Amino acid sequence: MQEAQRLDVARYLRAGYKLVGNHSAVAVCRWTRSALRGERLCYKSWYGIQSHRCLQMTPVLNFCDFACKFCWRMHLPGRFKLPPGWRWDEPEDIINGSIVAQRLLLIGFKGNPKVSRERFLEAMFPRHFTISLDGEPSLYPKLAELVKKVKERNFTAFLVTNGSIPIRLEELVKRDAQPTNLYLSLYGPNKEVFTATADPRIPNAWENVLRSLELLDRFTESRTVLRLTMVKDLNMVDPEGYSKLIKLGNPMFVELKGYTWVGESQKRLPISAMPTIEELEKFAKKLEELTGYKVKVEDDKSRVVMLVRDEDVWERNLKMVEEWRARVAKLDESWRSKVEDFTMEEHGKILYY
Repeated sequence: MQEAQRLDVARYLRAGYKLVGNHSAVAVCRWTRSALRGERLCYKSWYGIQSHRCLQMTPVLNFCDFACKFCWRMHLPGRFKLPPGWRWDEPEDIINGSIVAQRLLLIGFKGNPKVSRERFLEAMFPRHFTISLDGEPSLYPKLAELVKKVKERNFTAFLVTNGSIPIRLEELVKRDAQPTNLYLSLYGPNKEVFTATADPRIPNAWENVLRSLELLDRFTESRTVLRLTMVKDLNMVDPEGYSKLIKLGNPMFVELKGYTWVGESQKRLPISAMPTIEELEKFAKKLEELTGYKVKVEDDKSRVVMLVRDEDVWERNLKMVEEWRARVAKLDESWRSKVEDFTMEEHGKILYY
């Protein structure tokens, strides 16, 4: 990491992050560990994500233009601006470094009796590149190139953005770099609630989010998902306002994700801010009535309720999942015939495209 970067590196390392280059990082979530042990998968399996093959990373560690009240991340000093003389790493270096970092984080599972050899080897060759984890990815000026190279390397590209920089979304479309899944996180049904929840550190944040919503329809190759992080007594209000924004964005899916009282957010919010799955279902029913979207699936463990625009969209999603699984089966042949017993010394830095 560059000396000028304002990071309390030790805190990130203690939190399980593996640093990559000057400003990127990888961390393993609970569902990756669970899937490796043959247990429960993340709810994103709805979209064909295999949790043990999901690489969760950020190209902008500690850089974000919002200071959301519900964010579990550390809002360290300098999180909202770049230091003088800053240099951005190249996308190819970030991808390669992230794969190696993921392997280093997971190599210890090789000796776990609950982890099958098959599943361990699959984890060493991830197929899903989730660009989220920390910060706002659209602050990375080479995001379009990163997404494009991720897909060229035979990963799904899963991008999560707060919509604060619509020009970056326009670049994704113009440069033929549409992610497999595009998540736009929406933090309020109107400007007042949005501002109180997201605490943006840039001017015109609300107007920028509205512009990003308008751009969703241009992502014809992506699954478009509008995520509503629901916080009781803060932004879990005004379903009519949310319904207007859903209609504006016209996403394929809408996800209501219940806030979880974890990490640094415990210093900002009370535990009572967590909605129950029943409360999320009730709110989702109101959105059903107002938008025509239909509740399709839910995950009570993660407290997520997903609505789909119509059955044609759901069938398209299922077809995309089926096609990807068939493609992965063929892609995996390139390493299965070469790797009998994975070790970091022999295979850790070998990248089978």
